[in-house]
Amino acid sequence: MAKSLAEAESDARLIIGGSEARPTEVLALEKVLRGGRKFGLARKILERCADHRDLVGKAQLRLAIGQKWALCTYKDPDLPNDKKLDDAPRILQSVADLETTTDQETLGLAGAIFKRKWELTAQARHLETSFAFYYRGYRQGVEKDYGYTAINAAFVSDCLADIASVPDQPADVDMLLSAQRRREAMEIRKEIVDKLPALPGQPGKEWLGSEWWFLVTMGEAYFGLDDCEHARDWLMKAAALADVPDWQQESTARQIAALLVMKNNSASSGEQQADPCLWEVLRGFLGASAPALESVVRGKVGLALSGGGFRASFYHIGVLAKLAELDLLRHIECLSCVSGGSIIGAHYYLEVRKLLQENTDAEITRQHYIDIVRRIETEFFEGVKSNVRTRIAAEWLTNLKMIFFPGYSRTMRAGELYETEIFARVDDGEGAEDRWLNDAKIQPKGVEADFSPKDHNWRRAAKAPILVLNATTLNTGHNWQFTATWMGEPPAGIDSEVDANCRLRRMYYSDAPPPHERIRLGYAVAASACVPGIFEPLTLSNIYERMPPTEDRMVRPLVRLVDGGVHDNQGVAALLEQDCSVLLVSDASGQMQDLDFPSNGLLGVPLRANSILQARVRVAQFEQLSSRLRGGLLRGLMFIHLKKDLETTPVDWIDTQEPSPRIPPDPLTSYGVQRHVQRLLAAIRTDLDSFSEAEAYGLMASGYLMTEHSLKDPLLGFQVGQPPREAWKFLEIESLLKDRRRDAPLVKQLKVANTLFFKVWLLMRQLQIVAGVFSVFALVLLVYTAYVSWDRSILTLTVKGVTGAAFFAALSLLGLGLVGKLLNYRKTATEILIGIGMATFGFALARVHLHLFDKLFLWQGSVKRLREKEARVGLAQGERVRR
Repeated sequence: MAKSLAEAESDARLIIGGSEARPTEVLALEKVLRGGRKFGLARKILERCADHRDLVGKAQLRLAIGQKWALCTYKDPDLPNDKKLDDAPRILQSVADLETTTDQETLGLAGAIFKRKWELTAQARHLETSFAFYYRGYRQGVEKDYGYTAINAAFVSDCLADIASVPDQPADVDMLLSAQRRREAMEIRKEIVDKLPALPGQPGKEWLGSEWWFLVTMGEAYFGLDDCEHARDWLMKAAALADVPDWQQESTARQIAALLVMKNNSASSGEQQADPCLWEVLRGFLGASAPALESVVRGKVGLALSGGGFRASFYHIGVLAKLAELDLLRHIECLSCVSGGSIIGAHYYLEVRKLLQENTDAEITRQHYIDIVRRIETEFFEGVKSNVRTRIAAEWLTNLKMIFFPGYSRTMRAGELYETEIFARVDDGEGAEDRWLNDAKIQPKGVEADFSPKDHNWRRAAKAPILVLNATTLNTGHNWQFTATWMGEPPAGIDSEVDANCRLRRMYYSDAPPPHERIRLGYAVAASACVPGIFEPLTLSNIYERMPPTEDRMVRPLVRLVDGGVHDNQGVAALLEQDCSVLLVSDASGQMQDLDFPSNGLLGVPLRANSILQARVRVAQFEQLSSRLRGGLLRGLMFIHLKKDLETTPVDWIDTQEPSPRIPPDPLTSYGVQRHVQRLLAAIRTDLDSFSEAEAYGLMASGYLMTEHSLKDPLLGFQVGQPPREAWKFLEIESLLKDRRRDAPLVKQLKVANTLFFKVWLLMRQLQIVAGVFSVFALVLLVYTAYVSWDRSILTLTVKGVTGAAFFAALSLLGLGLVGKLLNYRKTATEILIGIGMATFGFALARVHLHLFDKLFLWQGSVKRLREKEARVGLAQGERVRR
């Protein structure tokens, strides 16, 4: 009797722990584990029995063990991509010579491994290698493996044809390579349909693997030949089978859909049109599941929200608004967020979670997503007005807590404020209670409790997005990810060829050591937005062994996490790790500015050098995405950023005889914003303080207008409608963004938006006068005091007194250090002194700012006030004209 998945997992853990198992028993367990996608466990038990004594002299059993070991290795999601895809061929090589073997199972596995390498690297040579293995398997006879290697050889040949027909190839090369590859694929499929149909009825023939794979192989072969009638017959037989694992259905549907997309691509390049009935065949195969048809044809859609403080958050709201209008938000399967993107991303995720848990898939409409973004447009702005940055400084008890509680920091307080001031505004019944990321899994209404977004989203119209909050690990320099089910360093982004640092294995919360079975949502967001030098790292203790492991197991490292933008400020890596084929990237990061006079100071030079490094990483990331798009690995890509359409101007040397041509740029960008205004929006501070309506609405409108303009072009590989605009509040500022005057009220407001402090003082002449009068008064008072009170008393400080004071101060700091070590107190003397200063008088200044100057700043930047100023200026100009 076959074991259940739970029983197989229990037995596998016993084997890993040292229990012995015969190879035949391991193969039986592996089959159950692989069916449940427990590839890591299956790999480990196969590895343990690879040298079992029962394998001596049994070449076929040894080959079977090696094949399954290689299969589970390359499919194990917990291994680094480069390592597992290099290890898997080596495992196969240990049981069969890959240069000469004619074993079709081995050749099929090798072909699959190199096809996966191509999917991850976009290097066509891996796809060529994949085809070579599949083709050698096909040449052994389609009857021997029921067409497995043959049908994959045909598919890969079509992939190579699709790559050869990219626009940047010369036309003659295009036609020659594509036509040759497509002919090759057609010939293979013809042989499949000629030789395979009669096999199951022959005496002594048994199914190789399963009836499912035979039926879908025949269906795909006829589908590739444009034979709709026979393709429908075979695929419908497969669809009628009972108890077929969902992943097998998805895998088959996606490959047939990819074939259909390639047929449409060849038709658009001038070759024969694909038969329209193929769409009906695929639709019939998927039954009544129209969302599944859309999913497999469209591809997996991912949205990346970059870092950049609240500036990025507001920009992303505009992007979300346009995506909601276009009804694209329902298709987002992965939401990868960094820093400011994590703050708005978590807020949006909580709203979507509420929507999916209160409504069935059939009940959810485009309007639901518009309503979500409309609430965020208002509620997020109100939450930001609470001024998180200054609130932290303004709380007397919080500052004392930071002194006396060694594990508590400004970062953690920021996370708590995200929860109480922003996330609590989501009307999901949780209010201002502590929110736990591990409790934030989405369980859609009407769906069984074992719902997994990665496995089951493909059949839904309204996807349950996987939220990925990206941080950076100071210990190893790797990307750290928080999701609702696990946390840690994902293996996919680590290249072991050039990166020898340890990897802090990601762990499911149920497996994590206490007290890390759960984590506050606010803390995870704060770690992602923890700007180095401004916020302390988020520290996780007693969670990992030493790196590398040592005999001293009592001393555990401290994992310190900082802003995700240090590693990947666009958040693209997580989308690729989740196999997204359509990428929407909203980049509001702080791009480097031109400088006529760069600093040569001890601090200025390294800061500028870091900006250059970040800019280079960003460019390299964009180039990687572009190459994946050209190589056919991405079906669509939208990449928008705050400096879109801002011209790059060549600068001539002095007295040049060959000046660069001066082409006057259009004052408006292609998306309808004045260039000088867009440049000011791009320079807005990346901070966590209050934002005025002028700043927030300007950023939202910019993101909205860019997305609107970008998606008018067919960037995504599928059709996007153009519905009428919704009445968003932030569009009230659109006309001001088009104002050409460089002294317009909005421009004056945005000119100070890049400063961290004293913005309202720079805007209000009255405050400048008050400050000037106060400064003069203070100077006079100082001079008067010095003149009147200058006597010998100030000079009576003795060497003894000065030495005593210095000794007392040193002793105090030393005492703090010794006590800290005894109590495992992880605060530096500097942190303590800052905390004392903030708890005594700093909080009072912060409160004055919150209740007076911050309110003035928000009033100054209200859109209503700016419009009134515009109207007064217009009347004054009209009066001058009449005179």
